[in-house]
Amino acid sequence: MNDQPPKKPALHQLPAILTGAAALIASLTAVYVNVRGDRNAAPAPQVQSQASQAAAKPVAAPAKEAPRAVDRWRVNVDRISVQDDGSPGDTDWRFTIEADDDALFAFQQDGLDDTGGRNVAVPKDAGGVLRLDGRDGVRITIQGWRGRLINLGGKPDAVGEGRMTRNGAIGPIRVAAPEASGGSFVFHLSADPAE
Repeated sequence: MNDQPPKKPALHQLPAILTGAAALIASLTAVYVNVRGDRNAAPAPQVQSQASQAAAKPVAAPAKEAPRAVDRWRVNVDRISVQDDGSPGDTDWRFTIEADDDALFAFQQDGLDDTGGRNVAVPKDAGGVLRLDGRDGVRITIQGWRGRLINLGGKPDAVGEGRMTRNGAIGPIRVAAPEASGGSFVFHLSADPAE
């Protein structure tokens, strides 16, 4: 016969394992605290002396960091609402965007259409970087030329102006031709800080 006692199930060993794990965690925590030192706690006498000094003379509040003014902005054309494309059918247009009479960017927008449901265009790659150089804002000028084989005189067919504030806010800008059917658009621009 077999003289060995019957084997106990593994569940009976679980309390011993948990007790050992808890002891290991406690000892590791003690080692960590002793090695690290208590850097965040100040000695009680020092705290009391600081409190008495604060009562004796006022201490200036720490200076708040002034918000850094954004000087470089990435200006983009988000969308163009076409009110009148300037011709029967769809029309190709070329636009320039200027900030205080300095060229910012230019882009071509083909197939603008004033037909309901197709009268909103979303240009691709229509953006540029603008430096404010400490100005409170800039005047935004948009000029447009209708697509044609020959551009006579170089004078824009449609013009509009708006303003960008120093915090990057730009309202919708209406760009229109002098004659009622020569082209009329509303530009929606956005400005994001450029790093």
